[in-house]
Amino acid sequence: MEEWGPLDQAVAGIWPRVLDQVSGQELSDLEDEVLEALRAYEQACGKAEVRASGVTPASFDAIDTAARSVEDAFRARPPLGSWLGEEFDRLSDGRERFGPAPAPAYWTAFRRALLVPVLYATDRAKENDRPGYGSVRGPLSLGQATVSVPDDRPAGAMGKPRWWRLQFRPDPARDVLLGAVEPTDADGFARLVRTRLDQGTHRQALVFVHGYNVGFADAARQTAQIAYDLNFTGVVLLYSWASKGGVLDYPADGDAAIRAVPYFRTFLSDLLTRTGVQEVHVIAHSMGNRLLTAGLAGLDTTQPTEGSGRLGHVVFAAPDVDSDVFRDLLPAALRQARTCTLYVSNRDRALAAARRLSDFPRAGQGGGPVIVVPGLDTIDVSALGTDLLGHSYVGNHTTVLADLHALFRHGHRPEQRYGLVGTPHPDGVHWSFGPQG
Repeated sequence: MEEWGPLDQAVAGIWPRVLDQVSGQELSDLEDEVLEALRAYEQACGKAEVRASGVTPASFDAIDTAARSVEDAFRARPPLGSWLGEEFDRLSDGRERFGPAPAPAYWTAFRRALLVPVLYATDRAKENDRPGYGSVRGPLSLGQATVSVPDDRPAGAMGKPRWWRLQFRPDPARDVLLGAVEPTDADGFARLVRTRLDQGTHRQALVFVHGYNVGFADAARQTAQIAYDLNFTGVVLLYSWASKGGVLDYPADGDAAIRAVPYFRTFLSDLLTRTGVQEVHVIAHSMGNRLLTAGLAGLDTTQPTEGSGRLGHVVFAAPDVDSDVFRDLLPAALRQARTCTLYVSNRDRALAAARRLSDFPRAGQGGGPVIVVPGLDTIDVSALGTDLLGHSYVGNHTTVLADLHALFRHGHRPEQRYGLVGTPHPDGVHWSFGPQG
């Protein structure tokens, strides 16, 4: 057991069998040992989550030591140790494999990973010294990036080399990695999308638009990870605008996002009209919503030409957009998309900082007068435990990924999805997750 994510669930899963196997003082001793170790484990995990620098060697050692104490308590009492291991492996396998639908045929298996082709459009300039694109602005460029996504990986995790575990080199069996980046022209790109659609079972596409402080490689990795975890079997695409990829570059990134709007609009229009796609879904995160809202406001897909696709599910995740601007631009999206979903949180520290910089509330903030509009599904994720900044939940929180899976895979409305509770609002219903996430 090298990764401890489902440890507590594994203990809970075998406990009824433990009660049939152990009794009396032995059971009492086991309970005391396991409870003490689990408390230490939870405490160590909690300390690691609040550290601004992430998990340190010391905090990882504390987590690992506590988890192994749980494991040792069971291993000292055969066959409980083997039961715990089997249940742990079952839970890990259940949450870490691509499914339930099989991967598209053109996702190639490689060293315990799947090679996911991510078709991209970007207004970044090409880097001369290495593959990919940098932070300098450029013309609209198109192509395909290959990303390897390991099957032995918790949902929501991208993975990277971890020096405190002596993992200095990236490993495709463990980490989400960017491989080849192959540019093409507009005609070649349209043919490539059409070929991928012809190879699939549904003529659908998913476009991801990243947020502030994200480079091209990380954007491609995140796109592949989200598509994998959503079990999305259509064509996977990324729009990557020219973020500088630096924490101190917020104003410059804001300008770059607005500058990218006409390029994004051209890309989306061509995708809908030139490729034979039937439906295009879009997820935009953070500042990427500035491209999405402004891009859709200047696009009209309500009367498509013959052979053109339509907009499907449009997701505004933690949008770093002025709330008033978002309200003004939203009708264009509502007219064109099958559904529109807004995820908000009052624990989003990144958006709280953005509000202080801009003096105005952001559309992705919860806790106050959240945006509720007829036709828009507003979902508050504040009750869910999230990352340090509470901002990247759309890609790394399993509950949000499960909610998106129900939307994209089954088309379920909020009232049909697990864990959502509706609260009446003058303009509709405001949905939220309970603390069980």
